[in-house]
Amino acid sequence: MTSAAAPAAVRTRTRAAEPPRRPGARRRSLRGYWLVLPALALYAAFLLWPIGQTVWLSLTDWNGLTASPTWTGLDNYRRLIGDERFFGSLGNNLVWVAGSWLAQGLGLLLAAILSASWIRGRTLYRTLLFVPATMALVIVGIAWDQIYRPETGLLNVALEHAGLESLTRGWLSESGTAMGAVIATANWTYYGFAMVILLGGLQNIDPHLYEAAALDGANARQRFRHVTVPALRNHITLLVVVSFINTLKTFDLVYVMTNGGPGHSTEVVAYYIYALAFVTHRVGYAAAAAVVLTVIILVITVIFLRVRERERP
Repeated sequence: MTSAAAPAAVRTRTRAAEPPRRPGARRRSLRGYWLVLPALALYAAFLLWPIGQTVWLSLTDWNGLTASPTWTGLDNYRRLIGDERFFGSLGNNLVWVAGSWLAQGLGLLLAAILSASWIRGRTLYRTLLFVPATMALVIVGIAWDQIYRPETGLLNVALEHAGLESLTRGWLSESGTAMGAVIATANWTYYGFAMVILLGGLQNIDPHLYEAAALDGANARQRFRHVTVPALRNHITLLVVVSFINTLKTFDLVYVMTNGGPGHSTEVVAYYIYALAFVTHRVGYAAAAAVVLTVIILVITVIFLRVRERERP
């Protein structure tokens, strides 16, 4: 056999070795697409269509009452660039993001304590500490609004009984403390979620790693830095992404506790969008702000995940 004929012979043998395609294989493949179709239809109806409609409304001027919006193109986005109130609300969101790290730190501390072998009744403690994470934010906001009351609130009453009357104040009515009070309320509902996620990661760490580090002379701080943190890296990434998304789109607590006040000191972007659409009836402009907020969340999340992937060995 010549060298030119050899490849043709090899291809012939390869085709002969391939099993013949069954007549019903293509039909079964199409059946799989038909099974996915209902879920795809729901996804398109309840997610893709509203997103597309919001983008279209962002290019119009509409008050939400007239029959047809007026096409304005990119005017809403141009106006948004110079909107100081929008960027002030976005700044409040970023302050909220930074404040959520305190809840993650508290969750890590509680997870480390509950993972210790000498703790008794760990299941009960985990359940009780996780309860705030299961509560509706509207209910939480109403309850903490009562706690922050200037005259009858539990916080000020406790400070008075402790002899710290100078620290009592209207926590939600003063611009210097309102944002911190609302963030503290949000953290109260979030630390339990962080604790459960991190506790699951701690329980999966091989104890022999700590023993080996101790034999190498590593103290508790070094074991935490070189053993615990690398093992929890994926869990921390999850918590950072989830807290970032949740804090940028937060609305419930601000609406219930402060309505964005005093002034605009606690106003976040989601509440500003609500005020534009349902208070001042500038639906097109509110849709543009919603689109920009969605893009910001998407871009920063993708960047963070890409950077996180590059850090992996």
